[in-house]
Amino acid sequence: MHATVVAHYLEGAAYPVGGAAQIATTVVPVIEAAGGTVLINAEVREILVEGNHAAGVRMVDGRELRAPIVISDAGIANTLRGLLPKGAAERMGLGEVLTTVRPSVAHLCLYVGLKHTAEELGLTGTNLWIYPDPDHDGNFARFLRDPEAPLPSVYISFPSAKDPSFQDRFPGRATIEVITLAPYEWFEPWAATRWKHRGAEYEDFKARFTERLLHQLYAHVPRVRGKVDYSELSTPLSTRHFSGHPRGEMYGLGHMPARFRMRLRSQTPLPGLYLTGRDLSMAGVVGALYGGVMAASAVLRRNVLREILR
Repeated sequence: MHATVVAHYLEGAAYPVGGAAQIATTVVPVIEAAGGTVLINAEVREILVEGNHAAGVRMVDGRELRAPIVISDAGIANTLRGLLPKGAAERMGLGEVLTTVRPSVAHLCLYVGLKHTAEELGLTGTNLWIYPDPDHDGNFARFLRDPEAPLPSVYISFPSAKDPSFQDRFPGRATIEVITLAPYEWFEPWAATRWKHRGAEYEDFKARFTERLLHQLYAHVPRVRGKVDYSELSTPLSTRHFSGHPRGEMYGLGHMPARFRMRLRSQTPLPGLYLTGRDLSMAGVVGALYGGVMAASAVLRRNVLREILR
């Protein structure tokens, strides 16, 4: 008889000193030292396929970047539906991913800025997960039917309290994030509008959720009441605009049983094309990280995870 102990995050988690941008700042020199180039604000229009082999990518500006190996972190659905020729997913035997697995849930995120330090406000790095009661499925179902129903879940995080370098970079300031779930369908009427040009009705809808999230923040962190200097709410349309996920999905593919029965792999049936990121594994930072390890193992044809653990 074997026993398995799961201790994921029970003893805390790491946070990059200097914020998430430090991950790119640290990785980019390694890529460039190996002869690679990192591009920003460079959108890919399609993956080039020649002779039944991935041959590179074509950018939105028309440039072609050719390579014998293409690794996509755009998400499996985005890659199959938007970057490959029509019908490619079915020819590769991956059409079921698009027809069976729904996108994951979308979300609202309230970004809060304060003209006080985390220390002055007594904020710690501990995240708060808030639920109205244990009936999670029922609460979420009621919220989907009626946006005025109680929020089914609220997550409050304190980035500035986690980063020991924050006060050096932004003296006298603190930040908080307040997140809840929200379906893309509520915001679909404004899908054809542009960022920051979505109209008064959209802004009014956002304002109602901003007030509700602030109410949750004050209820659970009362010492910040009256201290909020700035707040801004992102919606599923914001996620779509900045990340390219067509329905503002927070975690790529949905996490239903059908998705995990598919046993998705990094190496695709199209030679030269590999997938990476959270869609190969599970939601969140750890899932995205492990998806990268899976892709590296597939491309290099060796167990990279075993090497890391050693």
